[in-house]
Amino acid sequence: MIDKELIHQAAEDIDIFQADLTEEYERLCKPKPRKLRLWPLAIAACIAGFVAIFLVPPRETNVEPQDTAKQEMFHESLIQQYEMERIMSESFEEHRQRIKKKGERLTAYIDQQMNLDNY
Repeated sequence: MIDKELIHQAAEDIDIFQADLTEEYERLCKPKPRKLRLWPLAIAACIAGFVAIFLVPPRETNVEPQDTAKQEMFHESLIQQYEMERIMSESFEEHRQRIKKKGERLTAYIDQQMNLDNY
């Protein structure tokens, strides 16, 4: 016949074994705190810095203007300076005549544009 005490002892062993398994499972499945690894980020930043340094074109150290916008501004300033010198050297009457001619040309141009718009 089956011994009741043996069955009772086996049930206790099963309970203990199940408790041990549950404890071991919780220990193994416990979420571990994440470690922030800074070395890969630091290395990536250094590589990006070196790439940026070597791929950026060098600055031009010439004093003369290189692009066309600067050249045009420089040219315009020379023209204005020449115009101012010419105006300062002419008499009042010459200046009045020059302004009058410019006004007449402007009026003729406006009339011409108005006639073109009417067609």
